[in-house]
Amino acid sequence: MAGPDTNLIKPIRQKIPTMTESEEILWIGSPTSRSMFGRYMLGGAILATYLIFWWANVVDRPTGEGQLAFLVKSTHLFADLTGVIGLFATLLIVAKFIHFQNGPMSGKWTLMWTVISASAPIFWAGVETGFDVAGIINSEASTTPAFSEGHYLLLGAFFSFTMISISAIYQRSFTYAITNKRIHLIKKFMYVDASSQSIGYDRIENLIVDTTVLGRLLRFGTIQILTASGLNVGSESTSASAGIAGDPSMSDSGDKSKKLLSRIGLVISFKRSRPRAINTPESCIYGIHSPESIHQLINQASDEFKQNSGD
Repeated sequence: MAGPDTNLIKPIRQKIPTMTESEEILWIGSPTSRSMFGRYMLGGAILATYLIFWWANVVDRPTGEGQLAFLVKSTHLFADLTGVIGLFATLLIVAKFIHFQNGPMSGKWTLMWTVISASAPIFWAGVETGFDVAGIINSEASTTPAFSEGHYLLLGAFFSFTMISISAIYQRSFTYAITNKRIHLIKKFMYVDASSQSIGYDRIENLIVDTTVLGRLLRFGTIQILTASGLNVGSESTSASAGIAGDPSMSDSGDKSKKLLSRIGLVISFKRSRPRAINTPESCIYGIHSPESIHQLINQASDEFKQNSGD
C-alpha cells in the first residue's frame, strides 16, 4: 500500500508550523471571502462618502418635492456647505460606530484606515490654508495643488481600493487545521503580524457554532472554541477611561481644558460591553463554509483522541 504523497503534505505542513510529524491532517481551511463582507462594505462606504461630497461640489442643488427629494437636497446642502470638514465628521462617526460595536470589524487597522480616510482631505486643505495665511506659498505661485472636487474622486478611489485590497489580504492571512490530536489557528498578516495557537482536544470544554443572519444568507459561520482557560472569551469594559475623568487631582486643579480633553477621551474610548465570546479570526475558526460539518468533524476527532488516550 502506497503511503501519502510527501510532496503534497510538505507544503501543507509548512503552512502549519505548530503541527508535529505524528499528527494526521483531517481538514485545513481559512475564512471565506464572504466572511469579510463587512470590511468590503466599509470600503464601499468610504467611497460612497467621498462621492457624495464630490457630487455636491460639481452638481447644482437638486429640486423636487417629497420626502426623498428633501433627503437628497438636505444631503447636498450639508456636503456643499461643510466640505472637507463635513467629510471628516461623517467618516469619524463611521469609525466611532465601528469602535462602539466592539465586534470583528473593531480591529486597530480597520479603525486606523477609516480615521486616515477621514483626515486626509481636511489635512490637505489645512496645510494649504496654513501656507497661504503665513505667506510662505501664495495662491498664484503654489507648488502644492489646491484641494479641488477632483481630489474627492482620487482620494475616495484610493482609500476604498486599499481598504478592499487589505481586507482580501487579511482574509488570506489565516489558516485553520484540524488534526487527529489538536486544532491549529495560524495567522500570517503581511509578514508583520504573525501568531499561532494549538488547542489540544483535552483542553476543549465546548464548541459553539455561531451563524449570524448574514452568515446564513451567504452560507458561512464561525466555530468558537471554549477552553477552561477562557480561550475565545472576552469582554470589553465601557468604563476603560473613567479613571481619567474621575482623577481627584484633575478635578481639584480646575483646569477646564484638561477636563474637556478627558471627557472627549472617554467618549472616544467608550465601547459596548460584550460579556460573550468575541469572534475574531485570531481566536476561533472564523467565517468558514459549512461550519456544522466542521463542528461534527471536531467532535469525532475529539472522541477518538479521548478513547485512544484512555487506552
